[in-house]
Amino acid sequence: MPSNPSRTTILDDLPAGKDALDFQPYIDTLADILSSPNTRTPLTIGVFGTWGSGKTSLMRLVQKGLPGSYRTAWFDAWKYDKETTLWRALLLTVLTALREAIPKNNRSSLKELVDLETSLYQTIDREEVGNLQINWGKVAEGVGQGVIQIGLSFLPGVSTLTKMVEELQKDGATTATTKLVEALERERSKIHIEQVQFLDQFQKRFKELTDKHIVQKNLRLVVFIDDLDRCLPEKAVEVLEAIKLFLDVEGCAFVLGLDHEVIARGIEIKYKELGFDPKTEADRQRFAIDGTRYLEKIIQLPFQIPPIERTEMQDFVTGLVQTWPHKECARVFAEGLGGNPRQVKRTVNVFLLLSGLAERRKQEAHPVRLAKIVAIQNALPRLYDFLKDDRHHLLRDLEAYYLIERTSSEATLKSDHGGIPVKDRPELSEALVPFLAQRGIAAVRRVLAMHPNEPDFNFSSLTPDAIRAYFTLTRQAEAPVVHPVAPPRADFEPQMIRIPAGIFVMGTNDEQAKHLKALGMQEEYIQWQQPQHQVELSEYWIGKFPITNREYQFFVREAGHKPPHHWDGDQYPEGQGEHPVVYVSWSDASAYCQWLTGKVGDKTKIYRLSTEAEWEKAARGTDGRMYPWGNEWAAGKCNSEDAGIGSTTPVGQYSPAGDSPFGCADMAGNVWEWCSDFWNEKEYVQRAGKKVKDPQGPEKGSLLYVCRGGYYGSDQTWPACASRVWDGGSISVNLGFRVAASPASL
Repeated sequence: MPSNPSRTTILDDLPAGKDALDFQPYIDTLADILSSPNTRTPLTIGVFGTWGSGKTSLMRLVQKGLPGSYRTAWFDAWKYDKETTLWRALLLTVLTALREAIPKNNRSSLKELVDLETSLYQTIDREEVGNLQINWGKVAEGVGQGVIQIGLSFLPGVSTLTKMVEELQKDGATTATTKLVEALERERSKIHIEQVQFLDQFQKRFKELTDKHIVQKNLRLVVFIDDLDRCLPEKAVEVLEAIKLFLDVEGCAFVLGLDHEVIARGIEIKYKELGFDPKTEADRQRFAIDGTRYLEKIIQLPFQIPPIERTEMQDFVTGLVQTWPHKECARVFAEGLGGNPRQVKRTVNVFLLLSGLAERRKQEAHPVRLAKIVAIQNALPRLYDFLKDDRHHLLRDLEAYYLIERTSSEATLKSDHGGIPVKDRPELSEALVPFLAQRGIAAVRRVLAMHPNEPDFNFSSLTPDAIRAYFTLTRQAEAPVVHPVAPPRADFEPQMIRIPAGIFVMGTNDEQAKHLKALGMQEEYIQWQQPQHQVELSEYWIGKFPITNREYQFFVREAGHKPPHHWDGDQYPEGQGEHPVVYVSWSDASAYCQWLTGKVGDKTKIYRLSTEAEWEKAARGTDGRMYPWGNEWAAGKCNSEDAGIGSTTPVGQYSPAGDSPFGCADMAGNVWEWCSDFWNEKEYVQRAGKKVKDPQGPEKGSLLYVCRGGYYGSDQTWPACASRVWDGGSISVNLGFRVAASPASL
């Protein structure tokens, strides 16, 4: 039996039954809104938060805070995600809650409710048929080679259609095709009318029941919908549309728990699959497929769960474990973990497991030191991975650096001599410098700067072997690394992303131009991006990341090419192997592409710089968005002026949050990127009204070349996908490149 069972107790991941996160002000406010007679219904409230932020716990506590006479329903959308029709499961859940408001002796209302439930099954039989694929090439030779998919959500069963095809084909293929299309259109129109009538009748009958048993009794029917962001996009859209189509009646209120960004992107993906892929801002407004705007039409009252403050986090973490191995462990996690309750529980569970293992093996592992390494593992996994690979001694250096920094700061506050001079601080290894600019380093700093006068809690007195023992222990709680099955790439070979052929929107529309002007961009620069126009591109590939120092080093050494001037011979600056290469001219970048083509030896591809059209499509996708991640600026998704770093960061540091729709990273900020085109500020004006396919830029230029993407010192304007500038082909501290590739046959 364990000597102290509380140490090895694992925390559950269930929603909190009591308020441990100081949510009470939010709970009371939301409950008051839902129960106030002055609140007009129907009403939909959106509780926004990331995975594990406490949405479910908050909603459960709001549900408990409502008057006992109110009728509530809880719908876990993810639980029904595999259902053919998720919206039916939602409606049945709501009708079940409504049943509780109807007196058992009111037979007429109960019968009406049963009829509503039955109608759901009768009406959607057709919808559960699925999709039919008709190969028109087989039905009518020469009509087309592709397979046209016809949705059958409004059509009769497949067996009926099969008989129709067999019968019609007796008349001959071409005639059969025409008749089949006409028959399908007639049937579609007929069923569509029936569906519209059903929607109208259901809402009318549902409204009558809620008027009688909810509104007239001054009650509310409150429906809580959770885990919507864990569903597939089409399922999430089903639920949102069901609320508006069926349940949007007086007396009803809905509380949706979701991750705004996940749902917004899912909505956009779903509508594209349905063929709604607008090319202009006017079309986006018409079809309402912008995810954020779509949600605004559904949700009247948005509420964003705020992150937990560290003072509140201290109480939360302390209360998770009845008896900590050491009381300071709770403070370490309060300082070193973010404000996500689920992530906090998961990290504490890892610590409890490792602490229990060490105790049973009689392995020397001070719980406070162990807590610090587990906190670092969670806050900055890249740093943890770097340290565990035979660089354990650098943990002492980093700790000493932050401890001196802290004592220097405290001394400055207590005296006039300015604290410990910077020159007297320990010199930090160059290998650690890149991590000082990464997200998560602030938490690492707080953790390692704790306990300056308690050596038993620190690593400064430990030998490298003693520190290694801690990392050996923490390895046992690491998730296994799953490597995708894909052809291996050589170390010098960039990771490439395929961009399919098709049309996209290039340039800046009037609304975006106004926004750029409001942000301070000069009118001349905005005019370079206009008018917005459609461009058709053939299939191509483009690098997922800008070319790094490490990748460029292969070229320098093998081709004997002149290295960037800030390198030490053919060696890039220490610790910057994964940073984008800079101080490369347009000619240097082009020479690299030529070398790479020969080095890879793939006769099907030719590596080159991308055209600016190819660059922009890879950055923004096909929906005309302003930034790679969407239409709203997000400082935390790229290395720009707002990040305050002031230098390059490793490629992929902001991935996947800052990725483009195609999965390309670092296309906003970090470094400007060369394109192959000569510069022409009137290029877009000259394209107006023309069909544009695979543009290469001006045939002749003034030795000025297009640059895209902005850099680490850019404000919000230049990282916009359509922003374009020029450079004379020279070198710069903030200018790099990424490669593209096209089939050799082109």
